[in-house]
Amino acid sequence: MLQGQWYAWAFWGIVATFYLYEFFIRVTPSVILPELTKELDVTPGATATAMSTYLWVYAPMQLAVGVMLDRWGSKYVVSTAAVICAIGCIIFSMADDLFMAGFGRGFIGFGSAFAFVGAIYVATVWFPPNRLGLIAGITLSVGMIGEIIGQYPVSVLTTNFGWQEVVFWSGIIGASLGLCMLFLIPRRPSWFERRFSHDDERRIGVMHSLLILLKNPQIWIIGLISAVLYMPMSVIAALWGTSYLEETMNIDADQSTAIITMLAVGWLVGCPVFGLLSDSLQNRKLPILIGCIGGTITLGLFLLAPQLNFASMLILVLIMGLCTSTQSITFAIVIEISPRQLAATAVSTCNFITMMLAGLLQVAIGWILDWRITVEHGIAPSPVRPTVHKAADQALAQNAYDGLSAGDFVYALAVIPLLFAATIVLCMFLKETHGHNVNVVSLEQ
Repeated sequence: MLQGQWYAWAFWGIVATFYLYEFFIRVTPSVILPELTKELDVTPGATATAMSTYLWVYAPMQLAVGVMLDRWGSKYVVSTAAVICAIGCIIFSMADDLFMAGFGRGFIGFGSAFAFVGAIYVATVWFPPNRLGLIAGITLSVGMIGEIIGQYPVSVLTTNFGWQEVVFWSGIIGASLGLCMLFLIPRRPSWFERRFSHDDERRIGVMHSLLILLKNPQIWIIGLISAVLYMPMSVIAALWGTSYLEETMNIDADQSTAIITMLAVGWLVGCPVFGLLSDSLQNRKLPILIGCIGGTITLGLFLLAPQLNFASMLILVLIMGLCTSTQSITFAIVIEISPRQLAATAVSTCNFITMMLAGLLQVAIGWILDWRITVEHGIAPSPVRPTVHKAADQALAQNAYDGLSAGDFVYALAVIPLLFAATIVLCMFLKETHGHNVNVVSLEQ
């Protein structure tokens, strides 16, 4: 079997479907967050901490995922990962306390860590290098389909069947997908094995491979830009967006999920378009700069939600999605500045930086909201509140969202457009890679 044939799309497609599934279960908490908070009798900050377990496991796993794929290929690695996701969903669906919910989300994060990098890795094996920008964009677009399914449809299913039932059957689907990948994905072709059979990467070891990448300043620059461009998806779509819009715009859950879905629609369209445009123009830096500028403007306007109507917010969030979809190009850049045999490791290293910052911001916003609630209710914020406040804390958990004002949400989310503004400066230090044969990282380091 050779590169660029019809079956390359089939091999990539089944792993991309895993990425779709992974994105679906990633964003589900954004829809069920109020119900989950009340059912488990906890505050928004505590719920956010438990849900962010997904990212705290996902992010460090990225440093292992790339190495595992580079060494053993995708067949057994990604199929096992899908089954782990399924187990996590089933555990989460049975959660009756915050610890069990966080434990299940941690399992989901562990398995999900292999989805996107797995799809990109399959593309590096079965497609020629000049299609990397396009394939990375299409892969992220497939994930956006999962995000769309994880918003309004999940809201409807949750209303009719309950969030536990929806999450449980998500696990069954994941297990079935794992079996499909096990039988459909081939082993790495012999010509690929021969190509890298004498590469230095196999001799220098795992830690040295990672250090080679992490010592490169360009990896950190593109990783930070990638993380910020991804924040609308990781922070707004995956956790806080629907609650923010319901509170600030005084709309119902169906309307808020419809607005957040437009972010995914923007990515669905923008990722392949910008990927193809970047490949055609042989320019990576310009589209990313445009994305950072557009993200700064649209996210600044997003904070004006109390003054905007439903239709204008739909358009604004769609434009935000189009602008920030340029994040897909960052993965082509990290591949182009890295040795070919470290392709998966480079992508996963960039993803590690992206998800670590996403996890930090998810938790930070949750605890900022907690702080605003405690101030509103006259309870001094403390890591461990005294027993005398137990009844008050229970009431606070049950009415957490009732205690938040539009200003509280705006206050908490204001950090995101500020970070976007900082990426505009970072883009000035980003080197152009397409068609320049940039090999900033060498195996001899």
